[in-house]
Amino acid sequence: MKAHPCVATLALALTACTTQASLHLAGQAPPQPATSRAALASPRPDRAASWLSTQAAKRGPLLYISDFYNFDVYIYSVPSLKPVGKLTGFFEPEGECSDAHGNVWIANTGNQQMLEFKPGGKSAIDTLADPLGYPVGCAIDAVTGNLAVANIFGVSGAGGILVYKHASGTPDLYANPNQFYYYFDGYDAKGNLYASGMTSKNVYALSALRLGEKTMASLSIRGGKLYFPGTVLWNGPALVLGDQQCSGGTSSCLYEASVSGTTVSVTKKIPLADSCDVAQVALHGKQLFGGDYESCTHVKSSSIDRWTYPAGGKPTESVTGVYDPIGAAISN
Repeated sequence: MKAHPCVATLALALTACTTQASLHLAGQAPPQPATSRAALASPRPDRAASWLSTQAAKRGPLLYISDFYNFDVYIYSVPSLKPVGKLTGFFEPEGECSDAHGNVWIANTGNQQMLEFKPGGKSAIDTLADPLGYPVGCAIDAVTGNLAVANIFGVSGAGGILVYKHASGTPDLYANPNQFYYYFDGYDAKGNLYASGMTSKNVYALSALRLGEKTMASLSIRGGKLYFPGTVLWNGPALVLGDQQCSGGTSSCLYEASVSGTTVSVTKKIPLADSCDVAQVALHGKQLFGGDYESCTHVKSSSIDRWTYPAGGKPTESVTGVYDPIGAAISN
């Protein structure tokens, strides 16, 4: 299983980053790769120019899918999955999130930065440096407009969550001493943040940053077991968690859960049939969208899939043309 994010096979030379500023967590061991992508070829940057259909941007929602291997972000119309654009010039892009204005933030992991794009825009309108390490996920608080960035690990230790107030300025660092790697995060309707990741022993971990708190707390999961961190999103009363290795196997799935204190209780399992390494999904009404990596299912190419929510099962639509899809966000 070659699970995402792909930071272990970046051509990420950590030695080249040691001179950069770091919000190092004292007492933590040096980072060890949390993933293995031995079968993944070396990244192949796309040097072509960005393009986007202006008509498509005006007509309705757009789906943004990052491709780690090609250094691109592909754009599709929703719900048809018709290709309508491509953003180039990234360095190992991964997780994404969108705000109330439809702006999309993209983790430009290899360059340790977050990039913001307007709906239909071909160039970034804002860039935020990441002083901790390697950002792979993000979330926007609908109440405050704060941007929470998940760092899989730091340049000199554990990862953590960086919160940029109003999505600007210098971030505040939050972390759980029991969690080493941070993958994806999501806010609930009250401004509480949840982050998926792993311990230093590569065991699935889930943490919460309660509104107004200064530290993150560990959450226990009942009614189910998650193996490899994926999506974190909030849908009404339910926390939705992705598992790239559903039941410890090769396919991916989602779990709906309720939250009470520090306990997360699984209430529903949503299988994503015949899928592989679905790292992040985006939810739009009764439909899910995300990338399906080709390695587990022995198909010839990866795809962008659409599933019915909350039924899951087999995709209702699939399109090819990507190699290593990771992040997913919808600009509405």
